[in-house]
Amino acid sequence: MQLLAERARFLSNADGLSIALKQDRQFLYCASAGISDKAATPADAQHAPIAGCIAIAQPVSVSTHTLHGQLVKVAIPILRQHEVAGFLELSANRSSFSQEDIAAVSAIAEMVNTAIDHMEAAETAQMRILESRQPTEIETAPPQLWHADSRPEVTSKADPAPMPAPAPLKVHVCQSCGFPVSEARKLCVECEQDPRVPHLPEPPLLAIEPEQSWIGAHGYTVASLLVTALVVGIIYWLR
Repeated sequence: MQLLAERARFLSNADGLSIALKQDRQFLYCASAGISDKAATPADAQHAPIAGCIAIAQPVSVSTHTLHGQLVKVAIPILRQHEVAGFLELSANRSSFSQEDIAAVSAIAEMVNTAIDHMEAAETAQMRILESRQPTEIETAPPQLWHADSRPEVTSKADPAPMPAPAPLKVHVCQSCGFPVSEARKLCVECEQDPRVPHLPEPPLLAIEPEQSWIGAHGYTVASLLVTALVVGIIYWLR
């Protein structure tokens, strides 16, 4: 998330940029770049432009006048399953952000969704590892016989079998810039729209098998006929 925040700030030339995600019915900042230092703090979803962005699920811009000039803030939603799962908040001392800046940051919002997918996959794998380590059998103590020795018996507990190492999480990255992408993608959204990036050729859907010669296809039958004729000839010659 921090890497995506740094890249979004670079593309939009914002003075500060923060990424917030929804957790337990509130939005918490998880990454910040530039002059913005809001990481691990809750977002105020009641004030503009965040409130408008969450309400209409569209980028919302608000401009105000300060002692140092004009300050503009933009909130760009992070949509997940047609719901606002977070937002990117930009701020800069200027009149407004251009449409190119907003489009570039909106592409970063799609990358945030991919990062969330990888994070959830890692959490699911961690939960499965923890569940596999829990005992599955209930250990019961053996019955104590009345004529048995009352002294406690010292038994050696065998070491548990080592758990297999978890399979490494495969993270798919863009083959041009190295940023995380979904499994079906080869290039990120920004690299696909960049005409300078060569598009990778798609593999052929159906591979054409080379034609087989007649001898190769009927070699066994020809060999059987030759052997049969040779045996018949030898038997005829021996008579």
